[in-house]
Amino acid sequence: MKARIVERKWVQEWFDERQCNHMPSIILGYDGTLLAEWTGGALNWNGDPMGRDATIWLSRLEPGAKEWSEPEGLGTDMRYCCKDAVWYKNRHGHIFVLFAKFLSTEVNTTQWCTEKDVLYARKSLDGGLTWLPTYRTNIPPIGWPSNDGVLLPNGEIVMAISSIEKPENYLGCVRILRSKDDGETWEVGPLLETDDGTKIREPAIALRPNGDIQMFTRTCPADLSWGGPGVERTIYSFKSRSTDGGHTWTKPEPSTITNNESKIDLISWPDGSLLMGYDFTTNLDWHERSPLWLAASQDEGATWENLIEIAPGPGVKAQPTMCRGTDGLLHIVYMHRHTAVEHVVVELT
Repeated sequence: MKARIVERKWVQEWFDERQCNHMPSIILGYDGTLLAEWTGGALNWNGDPMGRDATIWLSRLEPGAKEWSEPEGLGTDMRYCCKDAVWYKNRHGHIFVLFAKFLSTEVNTTQWCTEKDVLYARKSLDGGLTWLPTYRTNIPPIGWPSNDGVLLPNGEIVMAISSIEKPENYLGCVRILRSKDDGETWEVGPLLETDDGTKIREPAIALRPNGDIQMFTRTCPADLSWGGPGVERTIYSFKSRSTDGGHTWTKPEPSTITNNESKIDLISWPDGSLLMGYDFTTNLDWHERSPLWLAASQDEGATWENLIEIAPGPGVKAQPTMCRGTDGLLHIVYMHRHTAVEHVVVELT
């Protein structure tokens, strides 16, 4: 497989060093329109938007348009921080955005996610043109999502989230969620964790041609809580697989592709390949999450080949999200230096 970048443009360009644009996600909407959302707000104590001004922003790129549309608020509440949204679709083509509200007027200055982070959603019946009112989901406050859910052939939806349920393994394990009613309500599925204490979080899942669901995760060594300056170490993304629609999963185990304690994304391509967007580095410093690369696997994630550099270092070029457009091209959106969001279009042959 060969890859070539054919276009790049800003979804949200830099305008102030104090403004943070964080955790983007992209999905295919109405008539081939691309929808991108991200968390935007003032830079906070941990380099992310955590204050009450934090909002889920939405921008559209219609077919033939030269620029992304002016952002509009999709998940917003003047009282509370709104953050970390993901997409999922049901079998009727309805699009949901799922995001966390921090239900306190104080700024969360201790942990990234707590029991005050409650998951809310909005639904679009027309592919992202208009949106119904925000509602609180039935998902208990046990963690938060980072990557989109997958729609199964039988109409069920599976999502994997980072779990805060174990105080001794805070954000170090993965909880599975399943919906049988088109994404309206959710059932809590199995909890996945490692045998050696390695922390796994921000899981990315992809539906495979045979119906299996493949997972790869962000990884943090057992002796660290998070990455940080001066930490240089070779660690690997952990993987797990479900062969029964997300009911059961294999024990998470190290893969052969490295991870720098940073978010990844995973997508199935029509030729059967698995594609991953990830930071190809052993530097675990949050402020040096680069360069960002696209890799491909032809053997269900057993081995990987780097295809093309999406964004060079230095600095933060991280948190990739991907979808296939109606043009047959791969569309990648990622966080650029915590302050902007860029869209990169890749042709695969």
